[in-house]
Amino acid sequence: MLLVQSLITALLAGIFRWDSRCFGQNLLDEPIVVGMVLGLVLGDLKTGLYVGAQIQLVFLGIVSIGAATPPDKMTASVIGVFWAITAGIDAATVVALSMPIGILGQFLGILCRVINTRFNLTIDKCAAEGDTKGIDRALWTGAAIFFVLTAVPVFIGCYFGADAVQAIIDALPPVITNGLQRSSSILPAMGMCILMNYLYDSHYAPYLFLGFTLSAFLGMSTLGCTFIACVIAMITYNYARGA
Repeated sequence: MLLVQSLITALLAGIFRWDSRCFGQNLLDEPIVVGMVLGLVLGDLKTGLYVGAQIQLVFLGIVSIGAATPPDKMTASVIGVFWAITAGIDAATVVALSMPIGILGQFLGILCRVINTRFNLTIDKCAAEGDTKGIDRALWTGAAIFFVLTAVPVFIGCYFGADAVQAIIDALPPVITNGLQRSSSILPAMGMCILMNYLYDSHYAPYLFLGFTLSAFLGMSTLGCTFIACVIAMITYNYARGA
């Protein structure tokens, strides 16, 4: 059973990797989407969504700009969700391990790009000769490299890693596991802070603090805060349109 689950997960990871490379930008590589799909496939949608959402917060403010290769959120979420569902590793530990897994995936992503650079000369040569089929072969070979260097490590991490990671976690002293749980609480907040560093605007800051006050001090649910935000947005929009 574990072998079949690992194979299916590895194939899905390769398909997720092709998002924005072969199929357009469909956000298939976002942790919350990965968590939902794997949750459906592995039979635990609730855990998949929960873990995917937690990992999404960690990587929320990390974006790829230019030639920079950020930590691989997709690989981190695939392996993390798989471990959480099949091995029963708690979400806090998975979230704490997501960044190291993402950094490992980052190295593999850089390797894929380095290998793919050699196809530039091949494509230039095929273009000069009018060989469109040669260009297609070069492009799909490059895509296949991304697929393989994603699917194979994910399969290894899923099939061999879950039991090993659980055994290591069970052998750790409480001070280490408690530290992992505390760090899992900090990482989503760090992701939000990185995002706010890009988006913060003093004009809209009062709305941010209002939402924080409603949630932290008045105990209002996320749904209640959302309704209030919608009302404020409608009032602001109607006021601006009337002005």
